[in-house]
Amino acid sequence: MKILLRRIKELLKLIEVGLLSISENLFLIHISSTGEGKTKGMAKGLALCHQKDVFAGECSGFGLPVMKTDNLTIFPSLFSSKLLKPGTFEVVYHLNLIDTWRISGVAAPLYFRVFMEKIVAFYMKRPEIQQSGLKIRNALFTLFKIRNTMKPGKSFGYCRVLYQAVAHRLKISINWQPLVHQGELILLNEVPGIAFYRMKSGTDIRDNADFLPWQPCTIETAIENPALNIGFYLSFPGDHRSQYFQIAAGKEVCRDLNWAGLSITTTQATFTYHVNFYQGLLETFHR
Repeated sequence: MKILLRRIKELLKLIEVGLLSISENLFLIHISSTGEGKTKGMAKGLALCHQKDVFAGECSGFGLPVMKTDNLTIFPSLFSSKLLKPGTFEVVYHLNLIDTWRISGVAAPLYFRVFMEKIVAFYMKRPEIQQSGLKIRNALFTLFKIRNTMKPGKSFGYCRVLYQAVAHRLKISINWQPLVHQGELILLNEVPGIAFYRMKSGTDIRDNADFLPWQPCTIETAIENPALNIGFYLSFPGDHRSQYFQIAAGKEVCRDLNWAGLSITTTQATFTYHVNFYQGLLETFHR
C-alpha cells in the first residue's frame, strides 16, 4: 500500500511539471530547472523519458524556440507554463537571454560575443572541419579557461508553444510574437548526444563521429538511440508547406556540450509541426 501511495505521489508530481504520455513506456515532461553545461539557467522544451530514464541534461528538449539575428542568438527564459488538460501543455517563452563570456575569470569585451557568433556561423557552413573544430574548441577553452553563461538582456519578444500528445506523436504549435522583425526563429528538438548517437535518412546511417555537429537534412531524417531502439523524426501537417522551413540535424558531445537533434529554422510567426516517435527494431523501421 505504501509503495502504491508513493507511486501515486510521484505521478501527481510529474503531472504538476507537465507530463505527456506518448506510449506505454515513453513520455515527455517539462521541468524548467533541468539543465547542465552552457544551457544551465535557460528554459527548456519537453524532455523525453523512457521508463525511469530522463533524457535531459545539456540538451534543449523538444519544441524550444531560439531567435537568431545577424550578430546575436537570443535564448529563452520561462515566462509561464501550465497544463491545460490531460495531454495538452502550454509554455510561454521570453526571448531575452544572451551569451556572456569570461576568459580566465575576466569578463570578455562585447565584441568577443560577436566574434564567437561569426566563428559559429563559419563552423556550421563547413562540415569538413566540424569534428576537428570541436577538438580545437576544447583545447582553447581549456587553455584560456573560456566560459560562457546566459544572462538576461534586451527583450526580443515572446513565443507561445502548445504541446499536444497523441499516440507516438507530439504536436507542437508555435505563436511567435517578436519585438524585432529582422531575424529567424529556430525550433530545437534535442536529446543527449551520448545516448542518441545515430542519424538515419533512408539507407544512409551515420553513427558517432560520422554524425556531424551540424548539417542540412531532409524531413525524413531521424535521430536514434540504438541501445534502447528509440527514434524520432519531424513532419508537417498537410496545410504547412515544408519549403518555408529549413531542417538540420546535428550532434555535439564534448566539453559542456551533450546534444543531438533536429532543428527547424523559419521566418514564419505561426505554424505547427510534429515530432514522431518510434520504438522497436530500428533496422526494420520504415515511414
